Amino acid sequence: MSAGMSAWQFIAPALVAAAVVGVLATTAYNPVAAVLHEKSKRLELQIFGGPQTGLQSTGAGFSLRQRSSDGQSILNAITTSEQGLRLGGITAFTFDEAGKFLHRIEAKTAVLQTGFWELHEARIYASDVPPAFHEVYALKTNLTATQVRESFATPESVPFWELPSYIEAAERAGVGAARYRLQYQKLLARPFLLIAMVLVAAAVSLRFFRFGGVQKMILGGIAAGFLLYVLSKIADDLSKAQLMPAIAAAWTPVLVGGLAGLVALLYQEDG
Repeated sequence: MSAGMSAWQFIAPALVAAAVVGVLATTAYNPVAAVLHEKSKRLELQIFGGPQTGLQSTGAGFSLRQRSSDGQSILNAITTSEQGLRLGGITAFTFDEAGKFLHRIEAKTAVLQTGFWELHEARIYASDVPPAFHEVYALKTNLTATQVRESFATPESVPFWELPSYIEAAERAGVGAARYRLQYQKLLARPFLLIAMVLVAAAVSLRFFRFGGVQKMILGGIAAGFLLYVLSKIADDLSKAQLMPAIAAAWTPVLVGGLAGLVALLYQEDG
């Protein structure tokens, strides 16, 4: 502007506020939210348990294939907590080494121990044999805690401060950690993403508002936000499919949005 307040002076408080909110969201809110999310799932599992029919559990939820000295098994769960180490609504199908079906096991909960799943309130079904009930039943497994977390846990359930050590442990165990690397980079980029959004919003609104184009301002803001969201989702999907590095997927929307807003503001600013 040739006179009056500069656009940079006008948006400076918003930029500072966006940076502060982003830092707090990453370093404070995310760890608290992850812990509370895990506690809520644990309480839900303790209070309500899970469905006890095999048809329901095989149609939704989480599934993994495992192997042990007794043969193979497929484990399905309706709910998870403690990053996959505690499961609810269990249905397991066991097979021998030749792949012949042996049992169907239904249990209320399962807790991973060293070398086996500890099933609680388990009911075992086998051909031509009456169902057998066990208060506690051990189902052997060759899976480690790291492998189970990778299979069942969601990246959002891992607090920000624990992500680096978890990624390192997963890589040492030979387990892919692409989703967790993406989550870590997205949390690091969050303050800068909020700053980029402020720049885009300012670039869209300031000039139009000065000259009375309220309709253009609204449509421009919607279009800019939608394009930034689509770019972010495409980058996330490419990273999860291991077609784009996590650092590129997390920071591309930040760079594109920030540079677009910055260039637009520099073009508009004439003072």
